[in-house]
Amino acid sequence: MMWGNNAYPCEQCFSAENQYQDKVTLTIKGLTVEYVKILVVLTSIDFCCNNFQGEIPETLGDLKSLIHLNFSHNALTGRIPKALGMLTQFESLDFSVNHLSGRIPDELVSLTFLAFLNLSFNQLSGRITSGNQLQTFSEFL
Repeated sequence: MMWGNNAYPCEQCFSAENQYQDKVTLTIKGLTVEYVKILVVLTSIDFCCNNFQGEIPETLGDLKSLIHLNFSHNALTGRIPKALGMLTQFESLDFSVNHLSGRIPDELVSLTFLAFLNLSFNQLSGRITSGNQLQTFSEFL
């Protein structure tokens, strides 16, 4: 769609240098693709039910505009990244039905906008840190 002479109505509002991360390599169904210039103003990522394997990358903490993240129903292993605590706009986080282990990071306490948290059906251990938004949940899933 064209808006006058510009492809986007707010084209001049964004500085391309600040809105992109260098690159990421993604393998889906055996096909590996390297994406260059990844937009960091993503607000929602839903990768549920994809049989993803491996660990959740700490670099998710670089996506400062992320509000919703769903990696449920995969085969993810390892720990929940501490860097997720840096996503101060986070409202929804779902890592349910994976093979995650270890403690729930204390850094999640800083997610003051978090309204939905589902970490069920993993092998997480230890106490859940209380404080800020985590105290408002009536039950932990």
